[in-house]
Amino acid sequence: MLRVFLTGLVGTLVLGASSPETAYAQATLPDSVQIQPIHISGARYTRFAAGTKLATLDTLLLQRQPGITLAEALQQRSGLYLKSYGNGMTATVAFRGTTASHTAVLWNGFNIALPTLGLSDFALLPPAAHSTVTLQHGPSGALHGSGAIGGAVVLENPVSFTPQQTLRVQQEAGSFGHQRTAAQGTYANGWLTLTSSYTRTAADNNFKYQDITQFGQPTQEQENAAFHQNSFAQDVHVKLSATQRISARAWWVNTHRQIQPAMGSANSHAQQEDENLRLMTEWQGQLAKGTTTVKAAYFKDRLDYQDDGIQSLSMVHTYQAQLEHERTLLPNLLLQVGTEAQRFSAEVQGYGKEQQQENRFSAYAWLRYDPLDRLQVSLNVRQAWVEGFNPPVTPTLGANFTLLERPASLLTLKGNVSKSYRVPTLNDRFWRPGGNPNLQPENGWGYEAGVAHTAKHAHLNGQTELTLYKLKVQDWIQWQPSANGAYSEPVNLQTVRGHGLELDTRWTYQPVAFWTFTGGAAYGYTISEQALPNARAELQDRQLFYVPKHKAAAWAEARCKGWWVGVDGTFTGLRYTDQDNNNWLDPYALLNASIGKTLHWSSFEAQIQAQVQNLTNTQYQTMAYRAMPSRHFRLSLALQWARKP
Repeated sequence: MLRVFLTGLVGTLVLGASSPETAYAQATLPDSVQIQPIHISGARYTRFAAGTKLATLDTLLLQRQPGITLAEALQQRSGLYLKSYGNGMTATVAFRGTTASHTAVLWNGFNIALPTLGLSDFALLPPAAHSTVTLQHGPSGALHGSGAIGGAVVLENPVSFTPQQTLRVQQEAGSFGHQRTAAQGTYANGWLTLTSSYTRTAADNNFKYQDITQFGQPTQEQENAAFHQNSFAQDVHVKLSATQRISARAWWVNTHRQIQPAMGSANSHAQQEDENLRLMTEWQGQLAKGTTTVKAAYFKDRLDYQDDGIQSLSMVHTYQAQLEHERTLLPNLLLQVGTEAQRFSAEVQGYGKEQQQENRFSAYAWLRYDPLDRLQVSLNVRQAWVEGFNPPVTPTLGANFTLLERPASLLTLKGNVSKSYRVPTLNDRFWRPGGNPNLQPENGWGYEAGVAHTAKHAHLNGQTELTLYKLKVQDWIQWQPSANGAYSEPVNLQTVRGHGLELDTRWTYQPVAFWTFTGGAAYGYTISEQALPNARAELQDRQLFYVPKHKAAAWAEARCKGWWVGVDGTFTGLRYTDQDNNNWLDPYALLNASIGKTLHWSSFEAQIQAQVQNLTNTQYQTMAYRAMPSRHFRLSLALQWARKP
């Protein structure tokens, strides 16, 4: 299998070196047949995601709060449920009633989920201020590969050679020892672009909470919950010619966390050190009447844990390469084909002294066809080969149809059917004791239908989308107590079924030039069930634990002459904490508020912002017996310089 991997890796790079591409244009070579390019807007994945629900995270949120993690951003601006072990502690996000390991996270085309755990800790992901974050709901195995069963979070750093020079620094302080420092800068002169960003966030987390495990629920001060995180990102882009460019990106995150103990538990002084280094290069140019992209990446993920009695060290090296070619076959027909090779090398104490390695290879084809002005169709397929497994072929078929098109209103019908899969993680197979090398890959089907409406009036613009979906996953992998109860082990459940609806709406109202009102809301109704026997051995459907049936988020902001005032709130419904649905966490609602002012003079800009988090001082838990902060405050000052062109 090593030979297969190396052959695929070398082949990917060698073929790519002879087939350059541009991602920012679909131009043809001077001596090629001149075909009118297909008019499709959107990023790399969204062009081939017809019929799928897509949402883009508010970029203004990332710009105003550099260093904010994806966990915090998604909590405020999406209908997704966030599970957190405490402020700054491990946080995971899941789509449509699935688990965190069913959410694919991609950084500029590469899956960055830990091969050991098969998931991403969103508290370790502070995206750079110039990043774009796209949420793709539903299965997308053909686009994103293993793990994209519930949905995908796509992080992209777009390329721009528009001449500019900017520098921004920001300092933030708040309750419970919160400190955040951020700096970012961009230089571009038409052929060279340099973008850098650095953030440091720290907190003591010595907040007060009510200990519900003790009689009378006395007020306690949280212990062993401090953390600090450093992040640095660097992008370099060089335009070699009008049709070629080369890029290099680096993203380093180092996080040291004390592990917050559960209520009623002894403080074992647990702490964890995470270091994530991500490096990639990309070359694009033109060949064979189309555009080609060659990418190579190296990731190093270190996770060291220790407490009063245990020390666990792990290090994973990931090598990846991709080759893609995109070509306009007809004015309304776009094709992209590609290959991907991956190699994981893990040194984990929990596996024993052996180093575990795994090789993966996949090939895929994505087709976008617009037979009518009102109809867009995408047909995608992927086949993966994984050492020791036989993943299924994963096709996807989706369509958008414009039912009504008027100057002030656009109504679109959407539909999608998609197959997905997830290969067992290294921990699932090799952890001692409990690992099960005989696990089968998960596989599932997803179906969705929706309607999207866009309104454009003189002062009011908005978008609303309603989606209904159904999900079925076979061989669902779940860790549970072994037969003798001495340890936990992963098993393949027979089937998990889910269905629900998602509603998303966003609006902008500008009655006069200096007043702007923006707002939005997202809601998810989720049923995700597994058939379990009751006391009489009768199978009954049980909601999966930590899957709320109701989750909603809403936000609104008013801006006038440099001032802004904003509020955002979330509601999370009841969540069961066991498989039998006998124990649960109560619903809760959170409210945040902010006010700020932007000052301008010459080439400089100053921005002052004050925030109140958990305005209503709600006592809540996202994970059982894990305390969350009470009401707290933050104040920040940002200074920006921009050279005028």
